[in-house]
Amino acid sequence: MAAPVVTCTCRICSKARVTLERIFNVLDTYGWLLDSYVVDFFQEQLWERLPSSWRTDLQTVSPDEFGKWLAGDISCSRVWPLSLLALRQVARDLQLKRDHQNDEGAWRCDGGGKSESNSENFVLENKNVGLRDSPNKKHNNLFLKHVKIKKRHEIQQIARRFYIFFTQICADCAQESSAKCIVDVGAGVGHLARSLAFKYGLHVTCIEQDALLSQQARKWDNELLVSLSKRLPDLQVDMPRHVSIKLESTNSDLSGTITEDIGRIFSDNFNLNGQKSGFGIAGLHPCGDLAATLLRLYTSRCDARFICIVGCCYMKLTLENSADVSNGYPLSKYLSSFAKHKLSYTALEVACHAIESYCDKLKTGNYEDLIVHAYRAALETILIKRNSQLRHSQVRNVKVTRSVTFEQYCTAATAGFEPNLRPEDSDLQNPQIKSYLNQWRQIVIFGALRTMLAPLVETVVLLDRFLYLSEGNLSPILKPVFDPRLSPRNFLLSSMKNAE
Repeated sequence: MAAPVVTCTCRICSKARVTLERIFNVLDTYGWLLDSYVVDFFQEQLWERLPSSWRTDLQTVSPDEFGKWLAGDISCSRVWPLSLLALRQVARDLQLKRDHQNDEGAWRCDGGGKSESNSENFVLENKNVGLRDSPNKKHNNLFLKHVKIKKRHEIQQIARRFYIFFTQICADCAQESSAKCIVDVGAGVGHLARSLAFKYGLHVTCIEQDALLSQQARKWDNELLVSLSKRLPDLQVDMPRHVSIKLESTNSDLSGTITEDIGRIFSDNFNLNGQKSGFGIAGLHPCGDLAATLLRLYTSRCDARFICIVGCCYMKLTLENSADVSNGYPLSKYLSSFAKHKLSYTALEVACHAIESYCDKLKTGNYEDLIVHAYRAALETILIKRNSQLRHSQVRNVKVTRSVTFEQYCTAATAGFEPNLRPEDSDLQNPQIKSYLNQWRQIVIFGALRTMLAPLVETVVLLDRFLYLSEGNLSPILKPVFDPRLSPRNFLLSSMKNAE
């Protein structure tokens, strides 16, 4: 049964509620930027909706200059509209700080439970920890086989965090409720699980809905075991266990079903009693509603000792309750009762991109491929003119380089359309279309304005989850742990339960 709802009055939770209120006050005025579809740039004359003072200056600003200004480069000497400067500043002040190397970005509920600072000073006294204490560092390279650079960074960071949280849980729960197993949800091909099982000697259960990914994970588990056994013949490790099921948040007793399956895996494969040993929940980028499902599971099960997740794909969140599905946003009672909590699909989608990478792209002048947005917006006007029902139609993704013309783009993008619905030469040669294409830099800057506000949307989603845990008296911690340029969704939300 879920913990009773409490209203934490600690400084951080109070700050979270005030921050949410202020963000929605900003979105009352400028939220239309996030709610707009860039494909409608010409159709709905989005540039004309900007304040006139902005348009006057932005009309003559190059994307690289705007990228520098957006990134806070002090070399920008242009006199900007005061309201635009104010918006940039308030967006910076209200958003979660994304610098993973600065602890100022951490939010810790002080309402109860143990703080992370204590857990970082605690050392797990467990001699059966796989390769953690192996002096031969070259074995670590074996774990990086098949792993892309971006994923390597995430795994190394989150594995360290799991170790910190897991050791503290073991200390708190002591002998009667030590969390001996980690459930890796959305495990994919098992990169994280292999690191936790082989390097740290943990019992890892992987849940992945794609059976082919689970099959590949088992193959790579065995490959790693063979490679390590040749170098360390006495190595003893419990292999990760992989289960192919789909977790969905419905009105049925989801938590009971999941934990029955997990308990059976504990018993059959690790000789552990799930209720007595407890388990932690790990999710490296659980997509959309899956993050909310894991949070509900954590709050509803006493044997779920901790949770450690980095969410993603916010645009896939269920925003309204239905008969069969619980909403993925909002989760907290505070935001659910807050009149201005609505977020659109487009706002959530743009929140999944890294403002740092966008600014880098603009600052370096490496933005010519962004002309694809002008191509798509111009194509939209053609499609609507041919048939109004084609508005927002799905077209094929086309990689645009400097040499790709608008005509070539349209041909490739609409290749799956009926012949009578595809653009004709007369459409492509229309002087109005040529005028639209000449405005492509305005679309780039318009996209940059949306990106400037995007961190506010992510802040709303994450603080909602933070308060949800706080309302369950579960002392959440929210902090950036990855380089946002390598992993745009770089915030880790974690919580540990006190010993019973």
